[in-house]
Formats: sequence, C-alpha cells, structure tokens
Amino acid sequence: MKEKICRTLKERGYSEHSAKLLLPDLMRLSAPLDRMLQAWLNNEREQLDYSCNGFSIHGLQRERGMKYPAALLTMDWLMKEPEKAVRSLTKGIK
Repeated sequence: MKEKICRTLKERGYSEHSAKLLLPDLMRLSAPLDRMLQAWLNNEREQLDYSCNGFSIHGLQRERGMKYPAALLTMDWLMKEPEKAVRSLTKGIK
C-alpha cells in the first residue's frame, strides 16, 4: 500500500519529498476516509465527498483550494481532534 500511495502521488504531480511527507498520515486515515483514498488511488476522478463538523471534502477543495489528499487529511483531523481542527479552520472567518 505504501508504494502505491507514494507512486500515485508522484504520478499526480507531487514531488518525491511531498509524497513521503504525506504517506504516514495517509496510511492512518480513519474509516471511511481510508476507503475513499483507496478509490481515488484507483481512479483520480473518484473523489467522494464526506462531511464532518460543518466541513466537507468538496467544500475544503472548493473554498480552500485543497487537493483531494489534503482534504482527506483535514477531514481526518476534524474527526480525531474536532475542537482543535474547527477552531483552526474557522480562525479569521467572520
């Protein structure tokens, strides 16, 4: 799985360094985000949406310019540390 994630990230424009930095966190995604990552790895157009604590993957991509892996990682953070993540993401938003 590690090799597939790293290879796919590089094929989709990530540098070797960036891919290696993202790899550990992507390997630890919570369900159902882990399955969503797997779907995206198999087909780049397979970008499923998920909502949590007032945020969604597609919303993070659209409103914050995040790539799909970054939005998955942010959503995982929202699930694991909701108070801290929400406070950070809403900081400065009025």
